[in-house]
Amino acid sequence: MLAPNHYFPPFSEEEFQRRYLILKEEMKKADLDCLVIYGSVSLGGNDSGQVNAQYLSNFAGVGYTYVVFPREEAPTLHINVPLHAQNARDIGYIQDVRGGSHIEISVCERLNELDLKKGNIGIVGPGVTHFMPCTLPYEHYTRLLEQFPEAQFVNVSEWYESIRAIKSAEEIKLIERAAALNDLCHEEIVHATRPGVSHAQLRRIVEEVSFMHKGNYCMMHLGSWPMTDQSWPYADFWPTERTVEEGHLLMTEMPVGYGMYYTKLMGTYFLGEPTKEYRQMFELAASVHKQVVDQLKPGMKGSDVDRFMTPFREAGFMASHLVSGWCNYNSLPFVGQTNPEFPSKQPQSHLDYVFKPGLCIQIMAYPMAPGFRAALWVGSTCLFTEDGLKELNKYPVRELKVI
Repeated sequence: MLAPNHYFPPFSEEEFQRRYLILKEEMKKADLDCLVIYGSVSLGGNDSGQVNAQYLSNFAGVGYTYVVFPREEAPTLHINVPLHAQNARDIGYIQDVRGGSHIEISVCERLNELDLKKGNIGIVGPGVTHFMPCTLPYEHYTRLLEQFPEAQFVNVSEWYESIRAIKSAEEIKLIERAAALNDLCHEEIVHATRPGVSHAQLRRIVEEVSFMHKGNYCMMHLGSWPMTDQSWPYADFWPTERTVEEGHLLMTEMPVGYGMYYTKLMGTYFLGEPTKEYRQMFELAASVHKQVVDQLKPGMKGSDVDRFMTPFREAGFMASHLVSGWCNYNSLPFVGQTNPEFPSKQPQSHLDYVFKPGLCIQIMAYPMAPGFRAALWVGSTCLFTEDGLKELNKYPVRELKVI
């Protein structure tokens, strides 16, 4: 049994066997002899940031990690601090732990053991491809090419992530627990908001509440502006000592969870009565968000999301992707966008993607007035069930809140 801890939840033996079996079957279909899965540092929260490697190992090393996952033989875990090997065996599922400061040498040695001089080897980046489109560090990749000149290396990151996107019952249980903690953190930050409190102080509340309940967060955005002069349409990633004042609107993006499993709330609320423009924007965003929750069903495609964007277009707003994958950072598919020149400049992808039960998504209704002069968002995380969407977050994010 894996050692109990709240950094890497100890899933059951059956859960790991399920993951391994599904992946090996898909590797056979794709004619892949082995996967080399890389993990690197996090995005700015207190999670590992190494979601693709962690999915198979239940452990992430300091700095970076590799999992070598052959189709026919047992996997190996490679970490760059050998003195952490016992901790890795206690917490992780893979008991063959190797590595050293030149971790790429350890990976090459394992590939040699597997006799993969001419193998078809899939490379998986740290995850997810939306945030981290790169795969391996230059020094590591060039060594692989030098050591295995006749092998075929192919980037299969998106393929791999699409496999792990469908959640099991054990994973969903953790995500539901994450949703409850996220709701609590959002409630606490709203209660703490008052004139004179700084953005940094508000973010610290999320850190403290999540830690207190054995949770974590992978990142956060928070910002506020006068409703008479919103200077930018997106909240800050790193908080500043700017203070919230009367007449401000606040935008928060809060992914809070357990292990690598999260839900995300994207809230907008006001210090003082919102102007007519902001009230109308909020009511429109809340309405669109509710329509998606009520009407999006498994079996529908990414292209079906486009019809929900009509109210934004008719009102003259730009809007970012209405639906994207979510349980640990944004992921494919990205669908529903009013304007390709939206500042994120993220192309729509997977319009033919078919939504399936077990997929977690973020619904983010995010209207923006031309010229960036006004913007807000309403967002939460949902799970596709056999019948429709289950809204995981219970916090009333669609309710207009005035402090």
